[in-house]
Amino acid sequence: MLVGLSEFTVIMGLALLVGLIIVAFGNELAIKGPDTEGKLAPYACGEPVPATKVRINVENFFIYAVYFMIFDVLGFVLATTVSQPVNLLLPLFYAGTSLVSIVTLTANWRQ
Repeated sequence: MLVGLSEFTVIMGLALLVGLIIVAFGNELAIKGPDTEGKLAPYACGEPVPATKVRINVENFFIYAVYFMIFDVLGFVLATTVSQPVNLLLPLFYAGTSLVSIVTLTANWRQ
């Protein structure tokens, strides 16, 4: 078993090495044009891009990230506790705790 793994590692290493050599030669041999003002300018569908920065509301991102974490962890916990039916109150407790946290987040978000 170990012999097959070592052969696989050598073959993958050689393939990676050959790929990196091809990319390095391609970068050296490729024709590079001069950097003009038009090449360095931002471009968006043919329309000039305004120089002002767009402000992103990070607070909404964090709220969605917290919701995602709640549902992600809840799904994992419920999937693992249902597969081991030692105590059926434990999944209900986890679901109730998640429901309370979602209601609390929603109430705070609307204020």
